[in-house]
Amino acid sequence: MLLGIALHATLAYWPDVFPLWAADDPASSPLFIVAFSVIHLFRMEAFFLMAGFFGCMLLARDGARTFASHRAKRIALPLLLGMCTVIPIAGFVWAWGLNLRLPEPDRAAPLQAYTNYLSLRGTAGWLQPMHLWFLQHLLVLYAAAILGHALCTRIPPLAALASACTSAWAWTVRKGLAAIPLTLLAVPALLLQEGPGADTQMGALPPPRIVAYYAVYFTAGWLLYRRRHDLPGLARFWIPQLILGILLAIVSMGASGRYWELVLRPGAAPSPVSTAELSRILTTAQVLAAPATAFLVVGVTGLFLRLCQKPSPTMRYISDSAYWMYIVHLPLVVALNWCLYPLPAPALVKFTLVCLAAFAIMLGTYHLFVRYTLIGVLLNGPKLRNQRAQRRAQHTEHRAAHHP
Repeated sequence: MLLGIALHATLAYWPDVFPLWAADDPASSPLFIVAFSVIHLFRMEAFFLMAGFFGCMLLARDGARTFASHRAKRIALPLLLGMCTVIPIAGFVWAWGLNLRLPEPDRAAPLQAYTNYLSLRGTAGWLQPMHLWFLQHLLVLYAAAILGHALCTRIPPLAALASACTSAWAWTVRKGLAAIPLTLLAVPALLLQEGPGADTQMGALPPPRIVAYYAVYFTAGWLLYRRRHDLPGLARFWIPQLILGILLAIVSMGASGRYWELVLRPGAAPSPVSTAELSRILTTAQVLAAPATAFLVVGVTGLFLRLCQKPSPTMRYISDSAYWMYIVHLPLVVALNWCLYPLPAPALVKFTLVCLAAFAIMLGTYHLFVRYTLIGVLLNGPKLRNQRAQRRAQHTEHRAAHHP
């Protein structure tokens, strides 16, 4: 989630204006396109892998009824409240930012710009969850997981099939080959997308093709918990897998960049490009993106398995705060992008200032107004102010996660 905040902060500093982004700055660097592309390839896939892992842990520990209630409190309710608070604010800041990108004679007053923005988007646009789309996808995947769990308990052949799939997946994890099945399963799902990588949800409801893609990583995480003693296998060969993922990401960027160049700038090609040629380029980009993503996810996961072998109060605090920070970050980041617009400084300096200011504000609000309040209970569960009691509670949670 924290990577997502930095990811969104880069978009104002692309050399070519990102057409759908609400902030644009004359300072730019191609490094931000590279950083965005590499992070974007694995960030949400790694998130859904972990979501599946911990989702299976909760279901195994608490049962389906308690699991559904817990997910409704932690996912559905924050989504509903976010749609009523953060998303309207983000929409207003978005309209304000897009308005500032117009020539000065064409700009409207802020409120009028927001009204125009809403009218252009239509009813479905009002209900579009913006950066909270992943919560909708999680709810769909959790519902599917509950249904699958119920079917497996009632239909023995289905349970046997699930067990066989789990064993096969666990074998690849133990051997350090987890990226191979992830690649093979992701390619068909990626070929359903309309552009390179996973598509962005633009409407009020999650498109099945996007859910199907993230379901690959969610299911992998879910099955991984069932063979959690094999989890250290993800750390095998993590360095070469991470390097291979980065190299494949660079190659994949070339194909996806070519595709977007032809789509967004059709006049830049020396001759008209046929639909078949465009489709071929997209297919190439997706076939390259699948292994790049898989190796990056496995490599990064292996890295953190090596680095984070013991419970850390600092890491736990950052992990707890990340949910709040991601929910509220979008309007703040766009506003900070525009606040630094007049500053005569390189793009890297502006980007760093935006990130530092945003993280300081969000961490401050989390500690003062969220962590020990009803909002914090909603997002992460109750927290104790007493440090010794807090450490004892965290130790109990850590033991429960590994020995349910």
